[in-house]
Amino acid sequence: MLEKRAGVRVTRVPRAGAPRHGSNSPGTGGKAGGKTNGKAGGNGTSGVRRPDVSRFRPPADPATDRLLVAPVFVLSAPRSGSTLMRVVLDSHSQVHSPIETHVRRLAVRFTTPLVHSAMETLGYEVSDVEHILWDRMLHRELLRSGKQVVVEKTPSNVFVADRFAVCWPDARFIFLLRHPASVARSWHDADPVRRPMNRAVQHTLKYMVALEDVRRRLPGLTVRYEDVTTDPTAEFRRICDYLALPWEPEMTAYGEQQHGEFRKGAGDWRDKIRTGSIQPGRTLPDPDSIPRELRPMCERWGYVEAAAP
Repeated sequence: MLEKRAGVRVTRVPRAGAPRHGSNSPGTGGKAGGKTNGKAGGNGTSGVRRPDVSRFRPPADPATDRLLVAPVFVLSAPRSGSTLMRVVLDSHSQVHSPIETHVRRLAVRFTTPLVHSAMETLGYEVSDVEHILWDRMLHRELLRSGKQVVVEKTPSNVFVADRFAVCWPDARFIFLLRHPASVARSWHDADPVRRPMNRAVQHTLKYMVALEDVRRRLPGLTVRYEDVTTDPTAEFRRICDYLALPWEPEMTAYGEQQHGEFRKGAGDWRDKIRTGSIQPGRTLPDPDSIPRELRPMCERWGYVEAAAP
């Protein structure tokens, strides 16, 4: 209906970086921001293909172009404890952390020459309208919660963190690390038949590589899953300090509040998260059992000592 009446179509992006009709239309507002496409080198991020954010523009006037103020993004690989972080933060009286929204997958198309011409005349590029859509959707969720700070934690955000930093120049980032071998094993254990261990290693590693690349370039707070499960009070106090929020001890008893449905595709859905309390993490793997492909990241994140040259 929206397409028929207004010539604008909202779609779900099929994959990161896929070309879309009208995505490079010229505009008149704002300046291009962010880093250009390239590859990161060394330190466990060799071969990273960074998204070309030079074609995306920051808000020309943040006061009118954005509704959200300082949104927070938890960046992590899947099976790193981001759902636990979500529900604990969501238990804070001032924080709303919804299920994984996959907001980066919401895309806009200018489907007729008329709407393309109109948007160009008004100074909008496709990405500008997408940013407005993302901002409005997350702001609506925040308003409905009655709280002040929104925290989004979809794992695939690691691939578009640079664009988020352009969309929201005041965005804040929390980098959530977990032992790489534990990440791969947990992803495998969630569906052993469809996720053999060799596939689990390759799948989760690409998230970890992207996370490390972003962590080296964007400001933010680094948190370890193992520390969260060992001393949750200390870690969430530290997170509250970073977010300029008062510490609320009842946060860690997250089971006393409602946090949306635990289901596959929207975050963790397994038994441990349903207990309503922070459970101990799994025992760290023996260094000799770490898959070869994960060894450099384990060294980079300090989980094992670097091999002698």
